[in-house]
Amino acid sequence: MPDTGTLDLADARHEHRSAWLLAFAAAAANFVTFGTLFSFGVFQKAIANDLDTTTGPVAALFSLAVLAYYLAGAVGGRLADRFDVRPVLITAGVFLPFGMIMSSRVASLWQLYVFYVPFVGIAVGCCYPPLIGAVGRRFEHRRALAIAILLLGVGGGTSVMPNLSEALDDAFGWRTAFVILGLVGAVVMAAGPARRVATRPSPLGPIVRTLRFRRLYFSVVLIGPGFYTPLAFYNDYAVDHGIGRRAAAALIGLVGGSSVAARLFFGWRPSRLGPMGQYRTGYFLMLAGLVTWLVSGGAYPLLVLSAVLHGVGWAAWVTATPLVLSDWFGVRDLGGVVGTFYTGLGVGALAGPALAGFLIDRSGYRPAIATVVITSVIACGLAMLPMVERQSVVVAN
Repeated sequence: MPDTGTLDLADARHEHRSAWLLAFAAAAANFVTFGTLFSFGVFQKAIANDLDTTTGPVAALFSLAVLAYYLAGAVGGRLADRFDVRPVLITAGVFLPFGMIMSSRVASLWQLYVFYVPFVGIAVGCCYPPLIGAVGRRFEHRRALAIAILLLGVGGGTSVMPNLSEALDDAFGWRTAFVILGLVGAVVMAAGPARRVATRPSPLGPIVRTLRFRRLYFSVVLIGPGFYTPLAFYNDYAVDHGIGRRAAAALIGLVGGSSVAARLFFGWRPSRLGPMGQYRTGYFLMLAGLVTWLVSGGAYPLLVLSAVLHGVGWAAWVTATPLVLSDWFGVRDLGGVVGTFYTGLGVGALAGPALAGFLIDRSGYRPAIATVVITSVIACGLAMLPMVERQSVVVAN
């Protein structure tokens, strides 16, 4: 029976209590990993000043960590599909605190590239696609709601942890803040799901060679710069335009907060446009947020609007993605398919904040924001192309 998107108590009985516990444990794991990663923009200036460098090389740390997350997600999702999600999560529970604590002790920028980029990035990748695959396989009637609960962790972490990070940085400095965030992550990850949720996956080659997968993949490569550049630079942009540090940090929190509310809405009551229509709507809302940022001139109300549009667009798009892919290719290989798909976002993330950081250093914010607006326009155009296969790939559920 497909997920209708409406609450039916008779259907809900089919979902075992342990399945819902898995969904909430997955939300907690993503809360700490994504919250830690997406708080990086709060620390950029402090790290640059401490290590005697500029914004560009520090912003590249975030881009590379995001790329590591997506590459690890492709591998971790596949391993969790085949074996079990628990060992993959244990890896995340070790890598996150190790990467954060070792990063807190560095004496030069290159050491952050050694410790922050691979360890924090891999920790995030070991949580997201593997847990989407595990949750997707455990649910039939309420799959959209269960995945929305998991994704609430991503939005919640993005909403709460930048403000927590700002407070920790003010009170103790960025190095001690990194240690605290790493230890919090270790505690939460230790309580991850214990039940085995694995299957026997089929080869991914026939899936990734389909026309619709390739079109959507290239669109996500191009939306990546526009998705990640605001998360990396809202804070610094606002501060440089005379806005207080707490109000500036709150912009990233607004992205997460609006995303949380929208994820609940889309999970409880999926769009009548269908998964693909919701996916495209998410792209256009994020593009609208970028255009609002471009024309804001540093006005805080417009920055707030930009952040909210970004968060709601992110929610619409990210909650639709697993549903689009599971509709097209089934749930048996969902972790591997989602992980492979999101490597495209990792490529875009590598180009986005890193290039934006160097453009900002040389020419200011406006050319950097305009660049990601252009790539996002092209991404929207690709996503609007027909996604119909002449010969569909059928994968068993």
